[in-house]
Amino acid sequence: MRGVSGKKWVLLSELITPDELLSNKLGYIKAQLLANRRVDESILESKLKNLLPPFHIPNILEAVNLISDFVRAGKRIVIFGDYDVDGVTGTAILYDLLKRAGARVLPMLPSRKKGYGLTKDLVRKLNAYADLLLTVDNGTTAQEELSLCNIPTIILDHHNPGDSLPKALIVNPKLGNGEFEEFKEISSSGLAFYLATLLRKELGIDADVREYLHLACLGTVSDVMPMNLLNRIIVFNGLKLLNHTLRGSFNAPGIRLLMERSGIKQDVSSRDIAFSIAPRLNAPGRVARPYIAFRLLLEKDENRAKALVEKIDRLNQYRRQLSQLAFEEALKQATQQKGSVIVVKLEDWAGGVAGIVAGRLSSLFSKPVVVLSLGKEYSSASVRGPEGMDVYLPLKILSHLFVKWGGHKSAAGFTIKTEDIKVFENLAEEVFSKAPILENNLYIDMPMPTHQVREDLYNLLRDLEPYGEGFPEPTFLSEPVEMKLMKKEGDRILLRAGNFYLYCWDARMLRRLNFPVRKRVAYQIDRRRSNTLLLVDVEA
Repeated sequence: MRGVSGKKWVLLSELITPDELLSNKLGYIKAQLLANRRVDESILESKLKNLLPPFHIPNILEAVNLISDFVRAGKRIVIFGDYDVDGVTGTAILYDLLKRAGARVLPMLPSRKKGYGLTKDLVRKLNAYADLLLTVDNGTTAQEELSLCNIPTIILDHHNPGDSLPKALIVNPKLGNGEFEEFKEISSSGLAFYLATLLRKELGIDADVREYLHLACLGTVSDVMPMNLLNRIIVFNGLKLLNHTLRGSFNAPGIRLLMERSGIKQDVSSRDIAFSIAPRLNAPGRVARPYIAFRLLLEKDENRAKALVEKIDRLNQYRRQLSQLAFEEALKQATQQKGSVIVVKLEDWAGGVAGIVAGRLSSLFSKPVVVLSLGKEYSSASVRGPEGMDVYLPLKILSHLFVKWGGHKSAAGFTIKTEDIKVFENLAEEVFSKAPILENNLYIDMPMPTHQVREDLYNLLRDLEPYGEGFPEPTFLSEPVEMKLMKKEGDRILLRAGNFYLYCWDARMLRRLNFPVRKRVAYQIDRRRSNTLLLVDVEA
């Protein structure tokens, strides 16, 4: 059984049988979904009291003591974050908490034009301005840059470390001894939440750190962290706070207005974050300045929040236009390549959307993709791989070519001298050809005829939130349904099948079908719209 996407369909309910006791307790559907994800009901224990204690995060207690000393001494602290949602939310958590402590603290967020992470010029300026540097979601691989740093530095980061480490106090779970493996998959905003919890106690700050959970939730989902128990607890409780925000019972007008602008009216989900909120929060960092998103996250004034949402909405529209232009140019280049890795070269203007383009191409071609934004002397790159491939390890082999680089299993980036790109291309083909990749399968949870998509199923799926990496939204198999084409707009296509609309985000996948057509479909459920299903694939 195969789909028009080219993927082999694997029906998990034919291969996996849920525990009988669990089926009796939770019902067959819920038990089957948990069994398909190789977890039991303990994964649903999302109370904050079940969070792992922070003491096994390397160097976190030392970081608390150092920051507290500088706060008490009235010294100047600079928080240098990354420009994506994880970096911005982590920076917002720590900045807001330290301001409440009366600290002299300044947030700094780089633009993409200046590149990822610290630069030598910035480090030299910070030597003269700051007394303490705290990096968030970057710094683990900034060995050369931080060798120039003359002030104490704390790195709060979750990216993979290189063979040698910078001169700094590094709070990164991937340096740990593996006693609690779940910590190695935490986001930087999650680390910021843990650090804030300890700082509040150490400094005696009058604040409830649970009020930062929505920020840690946004960063965790946006950075596609695995939904293990640790991250589920953060996201589950963060979603509760976002729901309170949406209803006006928690005062965060910036986020509330952004959610409303995104069309979210009730019951915020992890899908809402991934596909509606995160792209908007990322837009300023891609095409302008991430500080706009930072301000929105902490804004308490309704009128200023409205102005920021308007600005972010305009930037998001511009980001979409830029992404489409860049994708069309990249697609022309990609279709001419036959190797194990696709390397695309775009002009400098496309740098802010290179990651989006790389992700779309990787999904389309089922290959690792490198999207280069060319500069005269230096060029930057975003790297994405198909599901099941670790792009970090192949890049590590080539890291001697990079001026700087970083990332993790599913996404990475680097800066390279433009004159070295040809050498990189030649070596990348060999290295990525040896990188293992899982078989290109579509895993379907179970058959679910469309007439069974009712309110009780919506409620059941809501009970299993949050979804994400490693705990995906359920995918179901329909009976044969007759599909009629309703509307096509660019990559989006709307179909009608009986009482339901089918929404597909990749019209190219369906290009060989002549509508109307009667086929079985793999689908997910859109819980925001009761008569809409999300089309994943169509039986070939």
